[in-house]
Amino acid sequence: MKVNKQNLTSGTILGGRYSIIRTLGQGGMAHVYMAEDLQNNSYVALKVMRDELSDDPEFIRRFATEARAAASLDHPNIVAVLDYGQDEEIRYIVQEYVEGKTLKDLIREQGALDYNLAIPLMVQIGLALEHAHKRGVIHRDMKPQNVMITSDMVAKVTDFGIARTTNANTITLTGGVAFGSVHYFSPEQARGSHVTERSDLYSLGIMLYEMLTGELPFDGDSSVAVAIKQLQEMPDPPSRYNAKLPRSLDNIVFKAIQKSPANRYPSARAFVDELDAFLRNPQGRYGVVIGNRNRVEASSALGGQAKGSNFEKIHELESSLNKSRRTRTRSTSVVVLIIIITVAIVIAGLYWLINSIKNSNRQNGEDFFVLDDYTGENIELIANNLINEYGLEIESDLFIEWKTNDVIKGNIYDQEPKPKQKFFIGKDKLTLKVSAGNEISYVPDVVGETKENATNLLENMGYNVLIKYESSETYSENIVFNSLPRPGSALPPGEKVTIYVSEGPSNATAATTIVPNIVGYTWEAAMQILSDANLNIGEATGIDGSVAEKDRIIIKQSPAEGIEVRTNSDVAVTYGTSKQYDEYMNPTEATTTKGVTNMPDFVGKTWNVVYNEITTWDANSIPSSIKVTYVSETSKAEAYHLTNPEKTYILKQSVSPGSSLSGVNEVLFTLGTYADYQEMLNPTVPPTTTTEPTTTPPTTEPTTAPTSETVPPTSSETETEPTEEGG
Repeated sequence: MKVNKQNLTSGTILGGRYSIIRTLGQGGMAHVYMAEDLQNNSYVALKVMRDELSDDPEFIRRFATEARAAASLDHPNIVAVLDYGQDEEIRYIVQEYVEGKTLKDLIREQGALDYNLAIPLMVQIGLALEHAHKRGVIHRDMKPQNVMITSDMVAKVTDFGIARTTNANTITLTGGVAFGSVHYFSPEQARGSHVTERSDLYSLGIMLYEMLTGELPFDGDSSVAVAIKQLQEMPDPPSRYNAKLPRSLDNIVFKAIQKSPANRYPSARAFVDELDAFLRNPQGRYGVVIGNRNRVEASSALGGQAKGSNFEKIHELESSLNKSRRTRTRSTSVVVLIIIITVAIVIAGLYWLINSIKNSNRQNGEDFFVLDDYTGENIELIANNLINEYGLEIESDLFIEWKTNDVIKGNIYDQEPKPKQKFFIGKDKLTLKVSAGNEISYVPDVVGETKENATNLLENMGYNVLIKYESSETYSENIVFNSLPRPGSALPPGEKVTIYVSEGPSNATAATTIVPNIVGYTWEAAMQILSDANLNIGEATGIDGSVAEKDRIIIKQSPAEGIEVRTNSDVAVTYGTSKQYDEYMNPTEATTTKGVTNMPDFVGKTWNVVYNEITTWDANSIPSSIKVTYVSETSKAEAYHLTNPEKTYILKQSVSPGSSLSGVNEVLFTLGTYADYQEMLNPTVPPTTTTEPTTTPPTTEPTTAPTSETVPPTSSETETEPTEEGG
């Protein structure tokens, strides 16, 4: 049966079974038709290889790969492959027919999606990829065009046309051409390097960015330009497009699209779990990158090829994606290639020179970096980058001045010193001038005021107040002795002011109380319960925006119930409506906790990582008593798990990795510093004596990740199973 596959007409029957109804669309390899399965009297989607590819062995192989890869998958969020075969010269794949539109169409119609819609869709897509990865299948071409969205917002991943199994050769190049969609593929695909499951996660990060902003993070006049941006640049944070997006969501997106695969999420499940945690508490700490951000690791996958050949592959990629460019003359192609290689060499040379100078100065005890042009950037993003990357301290190295200005509120409009100058850390001072819009206030002088008076004054001026307690030999207990920003500083309403409250002399014994449970109570009842316990309400955050006090239900609290704290301490809460409380307490399948039957290997991990994992277990998995001890008092002082969880390392665990947790009532973790961990790996002296562990009944309620703003507990003893306060 000789058939023109470019135009299969209605009524054409393939394989003696599938009757063509109408055209649905076309892709790079195939035309897609709606057809009727005459055996089952059901509708199916029929993918038929394009005529011009029928004689291309590579595309025939890829077409067969898609059929085999997708047919091995069985997941509600993956379009099912029902059959595949050949009718004379026509090769076809029979798929589940999905009534709906592509994710790309949804973005085109609605623009930026509300994150309460975008995140659940991405969770479904992530679960689909988790299933594929567990079956050894890497998609390698994730993009919104390959995700179908049904009318009831169910996401289904399709088109495994360039997928490969993980035990196959996963070098992206095939005959010198890098397959994939240039706007969504990973840097390692652009370089022609080894592709792993984390390459799919990079594509998910790009998709999530587009869902949240309605814009592609990387675009250009040509495929080459886009691919180079994928290799070298990071986009503006999504919150730049939509100020209502939580900054923590920026961090999740940026971790997914890190240039180095090692810095991304380790698996689709880890990505889904963090998105799930974000939905439960948007104010949590997410997207933490272990290692140097955006440091691209060299790949040996291409053997001894010259570095410049990576850019040649990018050029070949452009040729494969746009056939019209194949008509260019050979001389033009050579000129373009020479220009690209020259630019790459110049950039590499400059990078080497700058780092050589910087390393030379560091060896001489002079640690510096070159200032960028920060004007036009958001102050919160820039300040966080300077603090995290270079260790600058506000009011010591970094000074922020707010002034009325026509520039967008929160954006930097001037800086001193100017860009491209050396900044010596610990010696120089950087001042960033920030627009306060047309509304400005000045931080009042609350030093000497009681905590209550200071808080009321600042909150009445529209500031968000953060309270930190420290001992003071000068100021009596409950009196404010410092504030940041300093009194008199210009600061627009809505910004954060930190006040430092005296605990009295360091040797004074503070009165303590036990934190009661207020989760599930109305706002008014919770305030009364706290007052009866001599405690105050702290930072209050709506789980999804503000709710009138009369309608508020407490969803989470920190510290958790049963923790001993100082009297008059604050209890931070997350509130919502009664419906939001019910949804949080009865999560959907994508947000349920996980049952753990065997003990994981936690040795070498930091406490915040261990904390995050344990708090995702269901109540039946968590032992009734989790104790911690330290290798020495010195290590405890330096890396206390309740105040510095990211610096506290697990050195030992009493339950061996892989052991069953069934019947285990107690787990003891030995903690120490990173130096202690290295000493354990390469011992030079006998280990020091550990301190005695203490025990408190653990809480099994899932909690948020620790933050650097946690108020440390009063007890000098070692702590027990993680809580919100300690993390």
